[in-house]
Amino acid sequence: MIDRDSLLRRAEFLRRQKRFKEAEREVGVVLQSDPEDVEALIILGHCKIDTRQLDEAVTILKQCLQFDSSKDYVFYLLAFTHYQKNDSKSALQYLKEALSIFPYNSGYFALAAHIYLESKDYQAALDAADAGLAMEADNVSCLNARSSALFRLNKKEEARETIHEALAVDPENYITHTNYGWHHLEKGRHKEAATHFKEALRINPNYAYAKQGYKSALKSRLIFYRWMLQSNLWLAQQNKRLRLGMIFGIWLLVAGINTAGEHSHLQYVCYTVMLLYFVVVVFSWIGSSVANLYLMTTPHGRYILTHQEKWSARMVGALLLCSIIAFVAVLFINQDYLFIPGVLAGMSIIFNEIDFPIRPFQVKGRMLFSQIILATGILCCLAACINFQVASAIAMVYAIMFVVFIWSGSIRKSM
Repeated sequence: MIDRDSLLRRAEFLRRQKRFKEAEREVGVVLQSDPEDVEALIILGHCKIDTRQLDEAVTILKQCLQFDSSKDYVFYLLAFTHYQKNDSKSALQYLKEALSIFPYNSGYFALAAHIYLESKDYQAALDAADAGLAMEADNVSCLNARSSALFRLNKKEEARETIHEALAVDPENYITHTNYGWHHLEKGRHKEAATHFKEALRINPNYAYAKQGYKSALKSRLIFYRWMLQSNLWLAQQNKRLRLGMIFGIWLLVAGINTAGEHSHLQYVCYTVMLLYFVVVVFSWIGSSVANLYLMTTPHGRYILTHQEKWSARMVGALLLCSIIAFVAVLFINQDYLFIPGVLAGMSIIFNEIDFPIRPFQVKGRMLFSQIILATGILCCLAACINFQVASAIAMVYAIMFVVFIWSGSIRKSM
């Protein structure tokens, strides 16, 4: 006869210590005796969530509901699992089930608030966070969600008060420090932001969102990147329609000024606006990689950058340098070949998005399309050494694919 309760207590203790295989072994003993033991299945499902085996977790947790559909915590775990899978709609549905059974758990409201934040429904996020705080006034997760929602709703003073309260409740909470860091970044205070990100990483060195913020804070020492980051953060707060409208609206504005400028004194204004538009577009694509080149020269930067970011920065920098050299060369030798520096500069934008190490034509979707564009660009540069007409034709094909790549990427980012 097994001691079920002792085995489950030990399994939960092992899970909390991140000794997942040992915890699963203890649970397995209980399930051998009773395959329908819901508490054992919950611990097993939790282990699968903790080890990012999300599909297995969903299967196990749904199995729990077949045996007992009255446990609100199972619905909560299913909601959390779907949240981890970026399925916000299913996550909210399961959360509603959990709250219908037990509407007094502040953690359930905290998860709902964070889901609404990612969906950019900031008022719903604030309402959920407030509901959770009504149950537990010092719930740090609810306080963090509330401060983020208030900040997005442009209630900056209330947001700062809330995040101060969160830090007072738990000064060692890495999520709070990370949120504080991002708030500082949005205000352009990169030094203060870096301090909070460093504190977050001291507490949890593996927290990806804090790493991302710390890199952004370090790169914000460069003025162009600071401006680019703040504009991107502002744009990310806007609704989908406005983001899409800005993409097409700016293009139509530039096209309109260009048309008017051909036949009027607005010609110089047209050229200035087009130049500024071009600079903004280019830096929105390669600004991060250019800033990463700078980070690679700093003590902290070269350690915090990933393998992918380092290679992307090297390739972008190398292609931009080649583009400048090619531009100077053809300017003094043969201006007919001016498309070559344009091809090289465009390839630097493609390399900003491509995955390293490169697996030629072994990928799908946008990544495969980017590899085809790169191959076309290389072929164009090689053909330029042999036949001008052929190189020009390939450059035209390259240009069409490049424009499709840029526009599809801009639309994808705005969705």
